[in-house]
Amino acid sequence: MANPVIERLIGIEGCPVVTAENVDEFLALDGMVVLFFTGDPRQRPESNDVAVVLREMSSVFPGQIRVGIVDQAAEESLKPRFGVLVVPTLVYLRQGKFVGLIPRIQDWQVYIEKTRGFLAAA
Repeated sequence: MANPVIERLIGIEGCPVVTAENVDEFLALDGMVVLFFTGDPRQRPESNDVAVVLREMSSVFPGQIRVGIVDQAAEESLKPRFGVLVVPTLVYLRQGKFVGLIPRIQDWQVYIEKTRGFLAAA
């Protein structure tokens, strides 16, 4: 990935890198999981903004969501499985089942309201 903002999510925040090989294992985790399809942050700088949003969301929803960063090499093969059409996108799943997604960068309130709704619906 070689992007400082996204690397911080992986290194400091402890978000795992999700690959085609380990995606099912990640989806089997308890609770709500969020897959972060970043795209190439050099081409899609809004990926950095979404990464910052994810860091902040962990304080708003402590222990309620688990974020996995989709490896760029696996994105193209995993996009169809999760209905991802654009990047960056956050895909919310519970027990491997699709709950919803949030494409591109949005207003902060959109993330809060949609995440609350996804948590309540799941």
